[in-house]
Amino acid sequence: MTARTLALVLALLLAAPAAPAAVPDEAFDDYREVFKALGEQHAEAIVTVKFVMSVTNSGNEQRVEDRTQAVLVSADGLLLVPERTISLDFSSFGEGGQGAPVATSRDFRVRLADSDEWLPADLVTRDSALGLAWLRMRKPARPLPFVDLSRGVRAEPGMVYFSVLRTSDEWGGVPVFRPGLVLGETHTPTFRLLVDGVPGLAFSHDGKPMGYVDVDLASMMRSRNTGVGMDMADMVLRMTPIDKVAAATAQAAALPVAGAD
Repeated sequence: MTARTLALVLALLLAAPAAPAAVPDEAFDDYREVFKALGEQHAEAIVTVKFVMSVTNSGNEQRVEDRTQAVLVSADGLLLVPERTISLDFSSFGEGGQGAPVATSRDFRVRLADSDEWLPADLVTRDSALGLAWLRMRKPARPLPFVDLSRGVRAEPGMVYFSVLRTSDEWGGVPVFRPGLVLGETHTPTFRLLVDGVPGLAFSHDGKPMGYVDVDLASMMRSRNTGVGMDMADMVLRMTPIDKVAAATAQAAALPVAGAD
């Protein structure tokens, strides 16, 4: 695999392509009040994280700067991010076996919703089973707005949910909102909700967290269907229920920064 091809693959993977937008339930034909409430409750807790991902392939290192959406989950600067932004082992995608490229991230920087300054953050821990990771900002100057994950609601198939995202500088770093739909559930290999929408923290119409949505990159790469049958049933995102996210976050909150004395 050439360096150029590797960069393209990495960019495609980190983009985490979303499924088509869900058709909203009739009860939410008009989202104006929902979006207004979500903005007032949670927009400031959705922030941007930049990082440098180093990709090592056959002894050669390539660095790629990237960004992701993050959620503030404590007043002292604990951040929830997708684990795929911390590390990627391409062998899990069937790419190159034991000699497959490995990507790891560092130099995390966070920009708060009301600031133009990029502030340093450090890795606390990661949970590969849940696909989540946690960063911590270095000594924030004030208590920060955050999402209380302990006050969540259970998500079930058929429920509408909403995502709050923050745009890039090109669009002014403003919050945007996306509806999604819980399509089903699976217990293989563990319990997950199958959803249509975009990666990130999912909220109910009244602003309660429902779970964390992300793409299972390894599973998607292994189960690609390129035949003429066009079986699209597996083209879904996964949602980790909020009780699991909250429990893992509570454990992460008690840990020091990874590698700190």
